[in-house]
Formats: sequence, structure tokens, C-alpha cells
Amino acid sequence: MKDASTDLGRQIDTAMKLLSLSAKVGLLVGGGSIVGYLLMNGHYPQGVSLGDGLLFLVSAFSFGIVCLYFSISITAVGILLSPILAPAVRLAVRVVNVFREQKIASPVTRQKIGFPAVFFGFCGLAIIYFLARRSLIDHLPLIVLPLFQCIMYAALVEQNEKMRLAKLQAEPDPQENQPSPDLHHLRKSRAILAGIILVVPILMGGVTSDLLQLAMTFAKIRIDHATILVKAPYSNLLPNPKESKIDNFKTFEKATVIFRGVGNTTLIEMRTPDTATRLEIPNDSIIIERTAKIAPDAKIAEGNL
Repeated sequence: MKDASTDLGRQIDTAMKLLSLSAKVGLLVGGGSIVGYLLMNGHYPQGVSLGDGLLFLVSAFSFGIVCLYFSISITAVGILLSPILAPAVRLAVRVVNVFREQKIASPVTRQKIGFPAVFFGFCGLAIIYFLARRSLIDHLPLIVLPLFQCIMYAALVEQNEKMRLAKLQAEPDPQENQPSPDLHHLRKSRAILAGIILVVPILMGGVTSDLLQLAMTFAKIRIDHATILVKAPYSNLLPNPKESKIDNFKTFEKATVIFRGVGNTTLIEMRTPDTATRLEIPNDSIIIERTAKIAPDAKIAEGNL
């Protein structure tokens, strides 16, 4: 019972360290990704203020959290499937070794499956299912990624074990405050493996654009299926206008707000069966309408007041 509690504590500690890492790296990775998102959409915010800079930081951190969640989930899928992947890869390695003089070892080993691996593993399976269902060819690398992540995670666990043994065998020297070269090499290898585990799913999963859009939606910078009111003359350039209750404004439904909140313009897109129209509109010429359904219990409570 004590061993199980200790193992769970280590897994929780590892998860907390990964969250701390996301907070430090998220701004850097997220900032670069937002710049890539702007370049991809050909939009360059103008008139950026100090408040807009704060929103930019929030968006960057949001993207870092989304990327970390995705990488952890895909890795957890590999851990969750390791009881199946390990024997299959071991069999394939045995077949390959028949034709090789220099034998190779199986890179996949069965990993301990704890609650975090089960939770994030099922989340990862759901992500793979929904993305692959939309476009199997574009997201084909997602099918192979869990195997690759399982290999990298097994190597990371092995490095951690080597470091633990090296610390036990090392003789403490009060005159030396620097770590031994072996420990330095192990720490460097572990950092590289952790970086690979975090970055590869984002770059090689065919989901970079999906993650960018999800992060922008999470930060409320991108809004899909929005109802917007646009002031003339900009409303004359968009398809399917409808009358509105505000003078000089037209209503447009099912619009995509691609980028808003940073700078003095908003980038929107309107689609028809034949065309897709993108337009940069000054913030004072566009209104984004937001409606929310009120639960029946909330209506009753409001009526009693």
C-alpha cells in the first residue's frame, strides 16, 4: 500500500513539474506560434496598445497549455497501449535479428500504468478519433505517434533510472559543488528526451493548424459560427447581409472571426458555397453578437426575484 502511494505521489509530482514547465515555455512557444498564425492568415495587427500586449501573453500561454495537454495525451496513449505494443515490437525485432549479425534490442518496454496515464490516455484516444475522423489522410501520423512517444518515454524512464543509480554510487565531495560529468550528461540527455516528447507531437502530428485554431478559440481571439454586425461601407463587401436593429449596420450569420482583440482591426471571414471572403474591419465598425441559452432553473429563479 505504501509503495502504491509513493508511486502515485511521484506521478503527481511529475505532472506538476510538467505544468510548471508549460508555464515557463508556453509564452515562448505560444508567442512564436501566434506569430505563425498571423503569418498564415496574412494579418498584421496595427495600433497595438499595452492592454493588447497583455492579451497577446494570455493567448501565448493558452497555446502552450493546449500543446502540453496534446503532447501528454498522445504520450499517455503510448503508455496505455504499451502492454500491446511491447510484445508486437519485440516480435518484429526478433524477426529482424534473424537477418542481422549484430542483434538489436526492442526499444519498447511495458510501462507502469497509473491513474494519470489512464486519464490522459483516454483523452488522447478521443483526440485521435475526432481528428482522424475529420481527415484520416491529413492526420495519419497520429496513428504512429503513440508508438514513437512510447519509445521516447521508455528512454526517458531509463535515463531517470541511470541518474538515480549514479547519484547513489557517487561519492560526495565537500570541495566540489558542481555535478559530476556523468550526471551532467544524463541530465542533458533527459532534457533532450523531454523536449522531444513535448515538441514532436505538435510538429509531426499534422495538427499544428488545428492546435493553433483551438488555442485561439480558447483565448477568445478566434470565434467560429459567430453572428456579427458590420457597419457600412464594409458591410457592402460581404455576402448574404441581413437587416439589423442598428442604423447603418448589417447582420451576418455563421461568420468566422479569425483574429480579434489585438490592434485596432478585426479579421473576419464569410463563406459561401463558391467563395470565401476575408476582410479587415476597424473595431468601431463591427459588433460581435453573443447569446447564451438560460437554463430553465435559472429562469424560474429570476422570475421569483
